[in-house]
Amino acid sequence: MKSDEETAKDCAQQAFEKVYKKIVDGAVTEINDVFGYLVRSARNEYLMILRNDKVEVPSEYSYFSEVIGSSGDEIIGSIYSEEKEKLLEFCIKKLKKGRRTFFLQVLKYINEKDKDVAKKLNMSHGNFRTKKSRVIEKLRKCVKNAIRD
Repeated sequence: MKSDEETAKDCAQQAFEKVYKKIVDGAVTEINDVFGYLVRSARNEYLMILRNDKVEVPSEYSYFSEVIGSSGDEIIGSIYSEEKEKLLEFCIKKLKKGRRTFFLQVLKYINEKDKDVAKKLNMSHGNFRTKKSRVIEKLRKCVKNAIRD
């Protein structure tokens, strides 16, 4: 799809991680062609990057839509309220020091594109997205568990 090599590697890494996790979790059943599924997933990762960079997606690929609730604004909106804000602060403090430092850096650049923030933090785009999504998932679980208790 005419991607540069670095973006292609990032997409392949993201697709592999997502597909592998789904397979391990048993969320993927009845797939006869795992390689084909990986290729489609990598293509979808690239299309998400195009959409996030506000590049016009070629019409032949326009049927793709990204995961609902995965944009930064939607994530912030879903966890914002005074009560949840206090829970979030509590959960941020519970993070290991390295993850907490990383997350605070993410918050500092919350209105910038992930690709630009990754460069500022001297990370590959894929590594940044993976690390960011893992920290956010840990925070979501912590807040959810604290609400239940």
